[in-house]
Amino acid sequence: MKRFLLFSQLILPISLFAEGGLPDKPYLYIKGLAQVEKAADIVMLRFDLVARAPEQPKANADVQARSTKVFGLLHERKINDNDIIAQQIRSEADFEQTEGYPRRGKLVGYVVTRQFAVKLRDVRTFPKLVDDLIADANVEFTGIEGLYSKEKEMGNELWDKAIADARQQAERMSNLLGTKIDSVFAISPVSIPEIPSYIFPRDERTIVTGSNIPTKEDRVATDYRLAPVEFTQSVHVIYLISPAK
Repeated sequence: MKRFLLFSQLILPISLFAEGGLPDKPYLYIKGLAQVEKAADIVMLRFDLVARAPEQPKANADVQARSTKVFGLLHERKINDNDIIAQQIRSEADFEQTEGYPRRGKLVGYVVTRQFAVKLRDVRTFPKLVDDLIADANVEFTGIEGLYSKEKEMGNELWDKAIADARQQAERMSNLLGTKIDSVFAISPVSIPEIPSYIFPRDERTIVTGSNIPTKEDRVATDYRLAPVEFTQSVHVIYLISPAK
């Protein structure tokens, strides 16, 4: 499952950093949370073309010939050039592996690898495209990632919901304590004590690989299932409170 931890507005008084402390008045420290799952409406395909040959030019020629097939398949499906990234190519000498030391033996050939990343905006077509790329161009998939096109809008929506959740919790807690909320001292998308050194989380990617592809004549698209895209927004709020009258 693809997860997005959203970070947006950061509202803090300068004194919080300058003094390195919390309010000197009674307060509530509340964490608001909002979560939602959306069906992926974009698919990011990542794959490599790998060729091995005794001579480097032959390995490169093989990769480039299959690259032409890949571009042909992508253009047949009217994928925009801006959604195709194919800028990386790597050429390496291939040595025979030995049991002794050094483990690298004599040169046996060369390995040429060309990397592709393709953004597919019609998720219905990606299973057939995956199968065709493997069968016709012998690509090696490294990842298939579901994305959601309105990530920014979702971030704004969840920020509002997280703040509303924090306010609801604060009011409930304040009523139980016999106090009232006076004002907001600080709002942050991360835990207040962690603000000076917080680090953005790493992406989690869903990887799908294809295998046992039938021949071109009787080929039927494999049934892949994209994980939903999960968005999570947390907000940490310090409310100043005073006794209710």
